[in-house]
Amino acid sequence: MSEAPPADGGRRRFLKVATCALGGGIAGTVLVPATRYLLYPVDTTTVTTGDEPIDVMPEARIKKGAPPLRVGLVAPSERDAWGSVQNVPLGAAWVLRDDGGLKAWSAVCPHLGCSIGYDAGDKKFRCPCHDSSFSLAGERLGGPTERGMDPLPWDVKDGRLRITWVRYKVGGSTRETT
Repeated sequence: MSEAPPADGGRRRFLKVATCALGGGIAGTVLVPATRYLLYPVDTTTVTTGDEPIDVMPEARIKKGAPPLRVGLVAPSERDAWGSVQNVPLGAAWVLRDDGGLKAWSAVCPHLGCSIGYDAGDKKFRCPCHDSSFSLAGERLGGPTERGMDPLPWDVKDGRLRITWVRYKVGGSTRETT
């Protein structure tokens, strides 16, 4: 003959459910923060670069008809998901003022990425790598480069010139950013 089930079956079921709920709560308490920690950069903007305008100099320093000025562009900081770096050199720009107003050109040669210099005797920009040359308006004058100098966006705020660094692809006749 079989015995009747114990009368405390409801209590055992409650203890099973309570134990599973407590274990699930503890697992969730540990797994949710661990998962968020491991997946933190996913779907979050964590990288900052030199996309912001960089304060370069007082605008009044750029005189009409004066030789172009070479200025270094240094981002105050760059950050990725896990670290931050201060005062990051991005590149250089040539700045001048002519009848058309203020101009800012990237000092990176559009041919192969060498650094463009200024020839004061000829009053033109020159790339020392392959002898490309450019007018003060940034137009291609000669050499193997297929396009003129790459322009950089600029603005003036509180009397200070600010330039935004843009990295262009080198080579080719079309101007594309990287």
